[in-house]
Amino acid sequence: MGAGDGGTGLGTLTVAEPCRLSFEGVTKRFGDVIAVDDLTLEVEAGESLVLLGPSGCGKSTALRIMAGLETPTAGVVRIGDRVVNDVDAKDRDVAMVFQSYALYPHLNVRRNIEFPLRSRHVPAEERARLVTSTARSLGLETLLDRKPAQLSGGQRQRVALARAIVRHPRAFLMDEPLSNLDAQLRTEMRAELAELHHRLGVTVLYVTHDQVEAMTMGQRIAVLRDGVLQQVDVPRTVHDRPANAFVAGFIGSPPMNILAGRFDTADGTADGTAEVVVDGGSIPLGPAATAALRRRGLPDVTVGVRPEHLRADPDGTLKVTVALAEYLGYEQHLGCRLPGGGMLTVRLTGTSSALVLGDTLALAVEGDPHLFDPVDGTRIDV
Repeated sequence: MGAGDGGTGLGTLTVAEPCRLSFEGVTKRFGDVIAVDDLTLEVEAGESLVLLGPSGCGKSTALRIMAGLETPTAGVVRIGDRVVNDVDAKDRDVAMVFQSYALYPHLNVRRNIEFPLRSRHVPAEERARLVTSTARSLGLETLLDRKPAQLSGGQRQRVALARAIVRHPRAFLMDEPLSNLDAQLRTEMRAELAELHHRLGVTVLYVTHDQVEAMTMGQRIAVLRDGVLQQVDVPRTVHDRPANAFVAGFIGSPPMNILAGRFDTADGTADGTAEVVVDGGSIPLGPAATAALRRRGLPDVTVGVRPEHLRADPDGTLKVTVALAEYLGYEQHLGCRLPGGGMLTVRLTGTSSALVLGDTLALAVEGDPHLFDPVDGTRIDV
């Protein structure tokens, strides 16, 4: 942790055998609102899977269904091989870590950590042993007599984790546990949570709207939109081969530029290349991308270009005006205005020439862009 927060010095903890978590055709309705729509998803035993999406996409509802805090309208929920649709939350043997920490302010750290053991009538001697070992593993042994108000945000989050770990659950459900922390502490806590998962080998279902956090924390990422699962895969694949235009525009920092374009299926050069005309100019396509669009016969196409795949070039085929310049030392982020009013984000190295608002800029696209169907947004494979 940061200065004054103390490192965790994670030791050896014993947990129950990790289990698989499964949603099978799960739907949740609140009146006329469908919060989760026919969700089928499996978290492997010992895996850390992140549910990612914007606010209101249904990710927290899905987590609460797994925890037993919400009842599905349809579908089957399993923990291990057991169907738990009608099993009370207290009997599911999973632990939930909340965004708000949910610590009891009138109890000290020791009593907060041991609370789930007391509620299960664990003998006092065993409680003391479990609390001591868990606190030591999370760097909390010197804080056991403090109240939550006397702790930093990072320390409070570690107490919430200790309370979840101490009863040795079969799975951890985490609902945006780092969103109340400042940026530096979030980064440090992400590293600690990743290390904790590696050491314990537990099953983790983790909810966040922060795609950087998802790329760090998840062995796999499941992207949700309006309650519908969009893509499930390892972080690199979700980033490099997004399943649709929504995922493409949501994943990445800065996110991918999404542009409407027009492709002339009869146009092209002798070497099999062509271009897509977009606002501000055109984007060249290699032979494979050209052939893919010709096969589909699409006159219109949605084009995706990562900010790092754009570079300043006097011969570039896109013409833009700089509307925002962020110098970050090691790189620059430019917000560029297209002639039609849209924005394009460009990521340049920190050694690039300094640019200011109002500068005109020609941009070249490196490699083939991502291509998506303009109607349903699905990826067009090249």
